Amino acid sequence: MQRCSHCNAQQMDGTIFCSECGATMLATARHRETTASLNRNAPGAPSRFEESEPLQIDAPPPSATPAICLVVLNNGRRIVVDTAQELLVGRKDNQRGIYPDVDLGLDGGYDAGVSRRHAIITPQGGGFVIEDLASANGTFINGRRLPPQAPTPIRNGDELKFGTLILRFELD
Repeated sequence: MQRCSHCNAQQMDGTIFCSECGATMLATARHRETTASLNRNAPGAPSRFEESEPLQIDAPPPSATPAICLVVLNNGRRIVVDTAQELLVGRKDNQRGIYPDVDLGLDGGYDAGVSRRHAIITPQGGGFVIEDLASANGTFINGRRLPPQAPTPIRNGDELKFGTLILRFELD
């Protein structure tokens, strides 16, 4: 048995998505940080910073991934998201604790068949991919249905359909 990291529900081994909250059960790489040991009390140990040199702070590098805009075609709403990580697309569900990054519930998502955890948009190699999360009514790119759990590249101007709700993918 394994436990969901989001809701702590017990799941069978090998489960991909939690049956309670829909969160992914796939192991994510955990980053471990290490620190160099500084022996400041040792006689003759070199100083970490020279007092005569000013500390120089470089500006952060420009974002490698551009902001994206999803335009809901039935009402013209523009959803602009600056992202460097994956975006969950779906509908909010307070009772189950599901809060997607792109909530299509405000755009008639329930009636259009948008799942709570419908798809994930992820930056990859300077572009973006979309992955259907085995949604009930499917995810489509330019009219072509995507197979579940198969990341597929998306390009500027592509038409994305979640259930029957149509959006246009734009790079800002």
